[in-house]
Amino acid sequence: LKDRREQSGYCFHGLVILSYVLVVITFPLSLCFCMKILTKDSVTVAVDAVVYFRIFNAVISITNVEDAAKSTKSLAATTLRNV
Repeated sequence: LKDRREQSGYCFHGLVILSYVLVVITFPLSLCFCMKILTKDSVTVAVDAVVYFRIFNAVISITNVEDAAKSTKSLAATTLRNV
C-alpha cells in the first residue's frame, strides 16, 4: 500500500483534494434538498381529537345514513387529514 502511494503522482493527490473540497462546498446545499423531501403524505402523525355532533332531525339521520356515528367519525378523520 505504501508503494502505491509513492507511485501515485500529483494528479492523484490533486483529484482527491478537489473531491473533498467539492463535498464540503456542496454538503449544505444537498442537505437542504434532502430535508425538503418530507411531504404531507410521508409524515405519520398521531392525533387525539374529540368530535361532538348533534342530530337535528332523527328521521333524516336514520333514513339517509346507515351508521351515523361511523360516518361522523369518517368525516372528522377526513377533515383532520385535509387540515
